[in-house]
Amino acid sequence: MKINFVTQSTMQYNSVVHLTILTYMKKKNWNLPVATIAYSYLFYSQTAGVNYLLFTVLLIALLTFQKERREMLNRNWLITAFACLISAFSVVVVNSGLSILANVISLALLAVFSTAPSASIFYAALYAIWSLIAAPVKALMVSKDSTQEQQLATLSFVPTSKHRISVVGLPLVIFFLFLWLYKNSSMGFEHVLSFINFDFISWPWVWFTLFGAWLLVCFFRPLILTKLAKVDELAPNHLCRVKKYAQRVFNTMALKNELKTGVLLLALLNGLLFVFILSDAYYLFIGDLPEGIPYSEYLHQGVYTLIFTILLAIAILLYLFRENLNFYSKNQSLKKLAYVWLGLNMVLVLLTLTKNSIYITGTGLTYKRIGVYTYLILTGIGLIFSYIKVSKVKTNWYLFRMNGWAVYVLLVVFSTVNWDRVLTRFNLTYAKSPDLAYLFTLSNSNLSLLKEDIALSRHAFTDNQKKSLAEWELEYLRGEAQKEWQSWNYNDWRLSNELR
Repeated sequence: MKINFVTQSTMQYNSVVHLTILTYMKKKNWNLPVATIAYSYLFYSQTAGVNYLLFTVLLIALLTFQKERREMLNRNWLITAFACLISAFSVVVVNSGLSILANVISLALLAVFSTAPSASIFYAALYAIWSLIAAPVKALMVSKDSTQEQQLATLSFVPTSKHRISVVGLPLVIFFLFLWLYKNSSMGFEHVLSFINFDFISWPWVWFTLFGAWLLVCFFRPLILTKLAKVDELAPNHLCRVKKYAQRVFNTMALKNELKTGVLLLALLNGLLFVFILSDAYYLFIGDLPEGIPYSEYLHQGVYTLIFTILLAIAILLYLFRENLNFYSKNQSLKKLAYVWLGLNMVLVLLTLTKNSIYITGTGLTYKRIGVYTYLILTGIGLIFSYIKVSKVKTNWYLFRMNGWAVYVLLVVFSTVNWDRVLTRFNLTYAKSPDLAYLFTLSNSNLSLLKEDIALSRHAFTDNQKKSLAEWELEYLRGEAQKEWQSWNYNDWRLSNELR
């Protein structure tokens, strides 16, 4: 019996060793430690720069080794991987908060698309947020029903254990509890412990590295909510007609009434919007404003309200063309009114863009006004997709998915622009009465532009502003001298050369 037990134990041990070797030979096991080491080396005590580009390239390379080739050829994955590289390159060239945000979002979406290639972008964002909370905890858990190979793949070598936490964490907690109890019960033992010195450990670096490992577990092992994934997968882009034979007469009458309601509603709204556009365009380009209304206030008034009305217009079309009314043979009048409604709202977008541009010419460009441009561009894109939805009989899910991609693509595109320099250059060159104090609230990117403008005496900067700029420049150059190669970026390199 003893020989049989030893033989069985030896066979189990050999099996464990064999599975361990096979598991670690797989590409999924060394990506996390490699990425964690790279994260710690590239980012600890560093600022944004070439480290983002190098780390992004490394993560994409590790993913390509981890996943199968067919997953790499998925459209969502390829688009997001390209966006990761673009945003990382923008961090090196532009070095703005927006480019960093675009890179982080792109990597989060890339991680999800590596696991769920067909997920829509809204669900991918939801999975990324959920993974940030639950993925590291899930990685520490091993079900008792897991196979031996699955437990080895998750670095657990105790097949009968329920949780890895109970294997390592619980003994450590009890150990430190007794250590604390013994320390408080004996002055001699406390004196012995005083000789133990952990000053050689950099605890900020330890916590920084652990935080990076947490993020990378989320990246390499994102969690997909199965029920939501099924809902997302079953939601089509093309609308299909739903036939209900049992209530055919009733449904036909309901469609007729809904058609009449829709035609009346769109006819009234089209007439109202047409009159609004004519009156607004008249006061903007031809006539004089009513007494007591300043021109600047007229230009700035109601911009966000107009954007909301356009979004509400899209919502009305989503409701009218949500189901079988798309397939009703007598819906041509409703579709024509919908096209007119979309066209008038697009004119309203252009009119609002014009008002915002005129206002900016007088008072200067700010991030808030760039935000107005962004909202208007996205609203215009939404109107275009709404036209496709009505004309090509698409579902509402199609509109949400496409607009989600539009927001993401616009974020990546905008991240390639150095907006601080654009703002400063525009305000100092074209604005009639720029807010000079506002320019001092921006990042270091506009230092050389402000210094050049002061040297040429183009604008009336105060003595305090000139003194503040000199101190700002000195502090910036002192900080640049202390940077290491991981933090190198083109924007700071160019700025340092312009200031010297």
